[in-house]
Amino acid sequence: MAKAKGKRTSTLALAGWALLMLALGLGTGLLLGQQGCGRRETPAKQAPKPEPKKPEKKQAEPKAKPNAEAAKLQREEPPSSLPRLALVIDDLGYIQPELVTRLCSLPVPFSVAVLPYQEHTRESAEIAHRLGKEVMLHLPMEPIGYPGPGHDPGPNAILFNLPEAEVRRRVRLALDDVPHRVGANNHMGSRITPDRTRMGWVLQEFKARKYFFVDSRTEKDSVAFDVAEQLGVPSVQRRVFLDDDKAFPEMEKQWERAMKLAEKEGSVLIIGHIYPETVAALEKLVPRAKNQVRFVRAGELVR
Repeated sequence: MAKAKGKRTSTLALAGWALLMLALGLGTGLLLGQQGCGRRETPAKQAPKPEPKKPEKKQAEPKAKPNAEAAKLQREEPPSSLPRLALVIDDLGYIQPELVTRLCSLPVPFSVAVLPYQEHTRESAEIAHRLGKEVMLHLPMEPIGYPGPGHDPGPNAILFNLPEAEVRRRVRLALDDVPHRVGANNHMGSRITPDRTRMGWVLQEFKARKYFFVDSRTEKDSVAFDVAEQLGVPSVQRRVFLDDDKAFPEMEKQWERAMKLAEKEGSVLIIGHIYPETVAALEKLVPRAKNQVRFVRAGELVR
């Protein structure tokens, strides 16, 4: 009996130790579990938001300095008492834009006449308009000698044998092909400008759109200016051709002739062409004339 009692006591002691150890383990687990939940529930500290950067002030790009002579001419407004000279440069449209830009960089007002349907028609008109020049349509018309060599006025020209409706259609078509146009003059046209009927058809289309007309007078018997006056179309006539001869001494003579006419009559309209020689000549002649005439656009001489 003593042995059995000893065994029971020993077994009870072992069971007690086991229960004690189990209790200790459970308590430790609960403590660790509570600490772990506490870490997850505590919100992480947010990093402070950086202050927004103030936009940096952009430095203005330095403006290109204009040519000294050009800037001087632009600053000096010619006296209103000076005679007026309207310069018109024909045949823009097929010439490379670089020469057009060079021409239109001349620092005085003048007009350019742009041929329709050419490779550079629209670009030339845009350049001239952007640089402050007056844009006109250079309307192709049949010359005497057409269709012989050197007498082709170009596509969709006003031809003598066309019916009235087709003439009017071609005038409207040409006008629509040249951006920024405010007037027109004739390209060639020695067969058309002496004819009152056909010039009436053309000029009535200009009148409907309130455009002015410059009679280039490529034909001494032209009646275009007279018909324009009868119809009430603002108009003016060419008095001098600058560059029939492209040698500088000859262009200089024609320029001086225009100066004298302007002084005598109060105004003059001179026509040149967009030849490299003409542009180079104008770069010399225009600054020289600043105290002799007041440069104006063709539209300022019409009446």
